[in-house]
Amino acid sequence: MAITKIHAVKVRLGDAINYIENPDKTDGQELISGYNTAPQTAVLDFSITAAMARKARNTSAKKQGNLAYHLIQSFSPDDAVTPELAHKLGRKLAMEFTDGKFEFVVATHINKDSIHNHIIINAVSFYDYKKLRTVPYRTAQQIRSISDRLCMESQLSVIKNPQQLGQLYPTYIQKKRTTSNRTEVRKKLNFCLERATNYAQFLQMAQELGISVCQRGKHMTYLPEGAGRAIRDTSLADTDKFTYTGLMERLEDNAAEQLFIRERIAKIFPSVSTFTDFIKQLQSEGVKARVKKQTGQLLYKAADLDGTWVPADALGDGFALAGLESAIKSKSGILDTNHSTSIAELYQDLTTNYPKSCDTSVRLTSRQICSAGKRGVLLQIHDSSGNPAKLMIDNSHIHTTPDGSVSADIGAAFSYDITYDDGTRGTIRGTDLIRQIDEENLTQPLSVSLTANQIMAMSLRGVTVHLPQYHIERLFIPERYVQRNVEQGSCAISLYPGWQYSYVPIGSEKTRKSISGAELAQSLGGVVQVGTSESSLARRVTNVERRAGIANAKELGKILSGMADSGLHFAADFDKQINTYHRKEMNLRNRIADLHAKNKTYAAVAHSLQVCKTYKSVWMAYVSQPQPYKETYYKENEAVLQTYSRAASQLDGMGISLGTEPEKVRQLVTETEGRIADLIAELEKVRKSNRAIQEDKEKVEQIQGS
Repeated sequence: MAITKIHAVKVRLGDAINYIENPDKTDGQELISGYNTAPQTAVLDFSITAAMARKARNTSAKKQGNLAYHLIQSFSPDDAVTPELAHKLGRKLAMEFTDGKFEFVVATHINKDSIHNHIIINAVSFYDYKKLRTVPYRTAQQIRSISDRLCMESQLSVIKNPQQLGQLYPTYIQKKRTTSNRTEVRKKLNFCLERATNYAQFLQMAQELGISVCQRGKHMTYLPEGAGRAIRDTSLADTDKFTYTGLMERLEDNAAEQLFIRERIAKIFPSVSTFTDFIKQLQSEGVKARVKKQTGQLLYKAADLDGTWVPADALGDGFALAGLESAIKSKSGILDTNHSTSIAELYQDLTTNYPKSCDTSVRLTSRQICSAGKRGVLLQIHDSSGNPAKLMIDNSHIHTTPDGSVSADIGAAFSYDITYDDGTRGTIRGTDLIRQIDEENLTQPLSVSLTANQIMAMSLRGVTVHLPQYHIERLFIPERYVQRNVEQGSCAISLYPGWQYSYVPIGSEKTRKSISGAELAQSLGGVVQVGTSESSLARRVTNVERRAGIANAKELGKILSGMADSGLHFAADFDKQINTYHRKEMNLRNRIADLHAKNKTYAAVAHSLQVCKTYKSVWMAYVSQPQPYKETYYKENEAVLQTYSRAASQLDGMGISLGTEPEKVRQLVTETEGRIADLIAELEKVRKSNRAIQEDKEKVEQIQGS
């Protein structure tokens, strides 16, 4: 397997590229290649893209931030990897990580025992002029996951027996209980960085959240309240986000973004009549707004500045949801800029406490495991629409149980990156992944009988459980996991031990929480014998079953009528329609992928046209030079002339006139993006129709069976 690292390049980009292109380390530069750039002119190409992005977004060079990102992929000496294969894997890694929207240079070094790739990626996209966004640790994990999967697909460091992975369960459990305070420190610092606009304000906010900030030499240190040791800035992120330089850049950006948003809101607010009208007018001014469902928090984003989401409370009480609605209702036209709530109270109210470790262990079988390597396992799974995809599970979350089976610890609340066969990426929720694996492996659920006082409501949709002694106000179990017995007057539910069940807690706090199936079964008291005291429950069961019978008849009639209209006569006939929808999905996915590929070509053409337009005068001056002076002029302007020549050659090879306006091609990129969005919406409709007909098939089979 390969080890991967990434760090930002903030200054001296030329030095970084010269280092990785060293002929002594790259077989005379034979193992160097570029994407949408020539390695020899990459510095100039990167700067041209950044300049075009600044022009498109109307920002200054002072705000450009990172110049590039330097990614290192180092292969194990034990791997049978050739320089050519290593270079190929490096290009695949860069292409997949950037989605082909950023220029990059790949150089494979063979001067050491371990072959390794150096990849320099432009920090700005030539495709849409957006910055390459990185998230501490998550970006590094994403890169590592892509690299591990590519290595395993190339049969590097593959283990024949997956049971050699991980560690024994008791050892793993002990390790799993040990957590670091870095996660909490990072959360608090990010909370401050979403709001602060200057260094003094950031220090004050951090202090209120229990973190002492100190600058020692070139490093920042962060000391959590009650901790004995401070944390260095570079150990909190895989970029320079929490260094002094990174902090100051983010704070400057925050100040500009907040000023921009305030000005736009002040401009439109006098004419706003409703909150919906406010959102609509604000979007026309280049500011997006959305409300987080979990907390009701209002967020703003200055699209033209390519900024991050700014919480409304950072602007003042009047810019939050309640303040806006009050001001609109009173028609005062004035928004309160005061901050009545402390940062500590805001953090308590708005921060979601995610689990610090993967909470559910699921058994893996040959149904899921494609291959196993030293760094983890590659799983074959399906997304929510049934499309096949691959998922890499890190070795730290794989362990062997005492009976010799392989298990994976998965966080129900986590989101996992998946990769489709065509190279595109998606995500799957941990809870969906757990359910999929359990159902594929035919894991047996626990059957738990319910008492009358545990049932809040019973309907054709399912059963709502009420457990006040465990602070559970209501917890819903879908009908497919409910078994009612009319003769015995009983109701039972199937609970999977490893699944997480969402519930509304008792009290003023209405944020949903979760409980595992094993804990829920224990809370319900296990299997309960139904006696005479359950007569009320028996009546409810009988009533629901009677209603279910009527509903089934109506539903069956409705479905049969639809079947007749569609030429479907048996439950098996649904398969034909389902296959048709699958083909439509595949066709739409292919069309979307084709348009994405074409649009990247259009964006590259627009970039080349802009290069030719910018440096045409230099080229014409070179051409017009008398022969004795040509060589001198070329040496003085070598990078520019090479860049122009390469761009012109590419355009000529594609049959595109050098006089074509770049903006016309850029407009084509925008129009194609609109077509892609339409196809994505159509794809979602087809998926919904496919899910609906699959549900109809299940209902027919269930009704026919009963």
